[in-house]
Amino acid sequence: MSDDRPGPDETPAEQPDLAVRRRQRAQGAAADLARMGIDPRSLGLSGDAAPGATEEPPSSVVPLRPDIVPPPYPPAPPEPAAGVPGGLPGQAVASAPSPEETVTVPPAERAVPVARTDPGRLLRSVARGIATPDAAASIQDERALVEAVRRRQSDRRVVAFVAGKGGVGCTTVAVGVGQTMAALREDHSVLVDVQTGALSLGRLLGGEQNASGTALLAHHEAVDPPRLRSGLGVVDAPDWEEPLGRREVGRLLELLGSAHAFTLFDVGDDAGDGAHSALARADQVVAVTGPGSIGAEALARVHERIGFVNPVAARAVVNVVVCPHDDAYRQTQREIGGAGPSFVVVPPERALRAGTPFDPAVVGAATRQAILRVAASMAMAPS
Repeated sequence: MSDDRPGPDETPAEQPDLAVRRRQRAQGAAADLARMGIDPRSLGLSGDAAPGATEEPPSSVVPLRPDIVPPPYPPAPPEPAAGVPGGLPGQAVASAPSPEETVTVPPAERAVPVARTDPGRLLRSVARGIATPDAAASIQDERALVEAVRRRQSDRRVVAFVAGKGGVGCTTVAVGVGQTMAALREDHSVLVDVQTGALSLGRLLGGEQNASGTALLAHHEAVDPPRLRSGLGVVDAPDWEEPLGRREVGRLLELLGSAHAFTLFDVGDDAGDGAHSALARADQVVAVTGPGSIGAEALARVHERIGFVNPVAARAVVNVVVCPHDDAYRQTQREIGGAGPSFVVVPPERALRAGTPFDPAVVGAATRQAILRVAASMAMAPS
């Protein structure tokens, strides 16, 4: 056995490099093992063989110990195409990992199965109300409407809800807008029914107390009307025996206006002096009608009335079309769906067909959004 250590009589210049000699011996041993069909790396020797030595493919290598299977060879890198250099100048070429190292693919680089959407399942989910198409855009639109309803008002606002004919849902729209205002705004809103002889609005809405405009006129200072659980103040319509006149409506507006940012008058199709005075004092008007040719004629009559009584408010009227069934809703959407924010189409609402009052917790999402759009148009209108 030869000794790698230098002799004592040799000078440092004549002594060969010890590391080079050991490397040459290791390469020779590795080449001999490779010729015998034994993987030199299973013994911890380097895979760098001496010049002229060839390695067998991994399938022909017999492990030294049958119970220890050496890791497979790493895949050879693809050869560069003709004319393409193997590396850029100054770029370090990455060497293949050693067999002792475990090559782990990062989670970000692993193949992730892509979930496929079943069109039939999506349609069924939309039909049942589980999923909503364009949900992100709808949520963003609703947030913008809520911010518009919460807009700070510099002056007291008076809004009149007018209809060209009875039974189109004018009171329902007025109640929905009033409850929306009460729920979203920090100030107070009040709904005043000026239709002579109408049923008690406070009782229909489940209020614990109710008072008519005639009863409130007995007070000589600002008065707080009965309120619903939502916070909306409600003033019932006058009796047939004591209808409100123009002077009484003005006095009632003075009593309520100092404590309420929005005073909403439910005028409907009433043509009495009280309804005429409420329409004349409004800074904005919401015209409510039904679908079809009859609804269009009724809406035209409303605009004529507004232009005669209150020409200033006629410049910015919010038109609301309440549809009683699906066919009318689709037809109305096709006709005036793109008419702009001055037209709002209310879809058919199952919760209101039985004659029950408007309840935001019961009506559908499309109805709530339509009422929210009306309220936003009112709050954004210049006072």
